[in-house]
Amino acid sequence: MQKIEYTKLQKALHAISALMILWLLMSGFYAGLIKEEEPLKHVIGAFNVSLSLLLIPIFLVRTYVSFGRGYAAVKGDKNLAHWMAFIIHTMMYVLVMLVLVSGILMMDRPIVFFDVFSFPQPLSNSEAIAFYFRFHIAVCLLLALLVTLHIAAVIKHQLAGQSVIKRMAF
Repeated sequence: MQKIEYTKLQKALHAISALMILWLLMSGFYAGLIKEEEPLKHVIGAFNVSLSLLLIPIFLVRTYVSFGRGYAAVKGDKNLAHWMAFIIHTMMYVLVMLVLVSGILMMDRPIVFFDVFSFPQPLSNSEAIAFYFRFHIAVCLLLALLVTLHIAAVIKHQLAGQSVIKRMAF
């Protein structure tokens, strides 16, 4: 497998989206543990809705910039580990998109972006909203699992002297 060289734009988009996704996953799961009436839950929820809306265009650009590069690197490769890395990365992209879409569709109130503007919730059917809420939690759990695997693989490569972090550094 050829080593993929990343552009500065790809590195920046990776860093920005990784930080946002990690925050959203960790704070979202944390907020899920907070009692409904606690103000912190509402603060985290409002901030996460706005941050998720901000992530959508960033992640779309990241997907566009990166599209096809991973497949080009493993095409014709017989190494199972390389294919697994490609599949897991692809699954993370798909899951992030599903998390973002389901997060919008599960909204049971107007969607507010940093108190600057808002737009109405896309669905009014409470059963559909409940379905997307459950779906959102499921895909967040899957994404958290794959992000954990991804971080573990980075650590494994670092310990083996194959610095993935060095290739992703500016």
